[in-house]
Amino acid sequence: MRPPAAPTIPSLSDDVTVFREDAEDAVRIVSGMLRRGEGGEAFRERRRAISWSATEAGLQSPSIVEESGTAVRVSRGKDSLLVACDGDGAEPLRDAVREASRRAGGAPFFKSKAAGPRADDRGPSGPDEEGRATQIQAALARALPDPRGFSLTLAIARVTVSRAVVTARAFVPCGEATRLEATGVLRRPGSSRSFAFQSSAPFSAACDALAKALADATRPVPAHRAPEGKVDVVLSPEAASVFWHETVGHPLEAEGGERASVLARVPRAAVAPPGYFVTCDPTRRDLPGSYLADDEGTPARAVPLLDDGRVAGLLTDRRTAGGDSNGHGRCGDFRRPPRPRLSALIVSAGRASRDELLDACDAGLYVREISAGHTDAESGRFALFVESADLVRRGRLGAAVAPFLLTSDVLTALGGLWGEAGDVCAPASGLGLCVKRGEPLPVGGASPAILLRGLTAAPGRP
Repeated sequence: MRPPAAPTIPSLSDDVTVFREDAEDAVRIVSGMLRRGEGGEAFRERRRAISWSATEAGLQSPSIVEESGTAVRVSRGKDSLLVACDGDGAEPLRDAVREASRRAGGAPFFKSKAAGPRADDRGPSGPDEEGRATQIQAALARALPDPRGFSLTLAIARVTVSRAVVTARAFVPCGEATRLEATGVLRRPGSSRSFAFQSSAPFSAACDALAKALADATRPVPAHRAPEGKVDVVLSPEAASVFWHETVGHPLEAEGGERASVLARVPRAAVAPPGYFVTCDPTRRDLPGSYLADDEGTPARAVPLLDDGRVAGLLTDRRTAGGDSNGHGRCGDFRRPPRPRLSALIVSAGRASRDELLDACDAGLYVREISAGHTDAESGRFALFVESADLVRRGRLGAAVAPFLLTSDVLTALGGLWGEAGDVCAPASGLGLCVKRGEPLPVGGASPAILLRGLTAAPGRP
């Protein structure tokens, strides 16, 4: 069964108006910069974050952080050059082009132009932000109706990011996306846990989702330990999204060379049972990580990674695929070069109910939440930190267990998938910013529940 069509939720705007004022002039500048045999583009970014600090006592006054920047990238063969500067108007673009050309041995001359009046695009403020603060405060109150014996430190932010690429031929909007995110630490006497959340849903719906995620995270930590050693595991849709992210998404980000990942080395191989379809889809506007074009200006498109259980493709950028890039060149900000990175992984639903998955598991664990993960793409070894799980006995849920680690390798885990996935594909809210090589990017996911045979459970923390 193929992934369902995406809900129509306007989390990503087609109209990046903040960069259109000088679009034609910017295209001429970039076109004049490039010499024969060179490729390149300019990248513009504007980021606005309205942040609140939250504790169990309530919400503090918001702070607003705005940042904008321009990068000029030039490539010739295997050589590349990136020059970044603050600001996203005409003058920062000229400054970056001058510096890039100087380093590349050229000397373009641009006559400075006085900057025209800039449109007020700072977004809503005043009463609108007061209303949002009220909604966040209400979400915290619902999640923590009685905060006695409990403390939390959270950074909650409404983040809007606008991006565009200027090539020698065209102005290409990447999109303007807004998300609600929260990160921090939740503490009880004798224990603490990290918390991460993000949602691209409309603000009120995102606040409702935040309240539910916090309520789930603030449950007391069970004293019962999980069984150690080989174990069968049912992953909830939320937890399954993290599993797919670590075991399929990262290994199929094209890196090339001798260090190709365990999945990239076996194209078209059957690594999972028939019926499993996994797609990386940046066009899913209801999920974090969506965009219209990637950060090199290549139009976004869905890329099948597993097709009926077989390895189907790689996520590429221009560095790894040249003109055949499939639109997954992403960068954490304008100061960094694009690399192949995943966006939102969508996994097809099957026909099994949760009860049928538990019955097939018989004895094992039901994992509700995975708070962190790590994969060595070359060897295929991975570790998932389980924050919340229950025992499964005779196909029924039992006692909750304390946090633990699940480990295995990619090929063994995918080969141990039960032949039928759950019948509901649900979006994940626990996938926060994905950090790879120190570079954070928003990512999303939607998956059904799944049953995995023979993972290894062990005590420990990430």
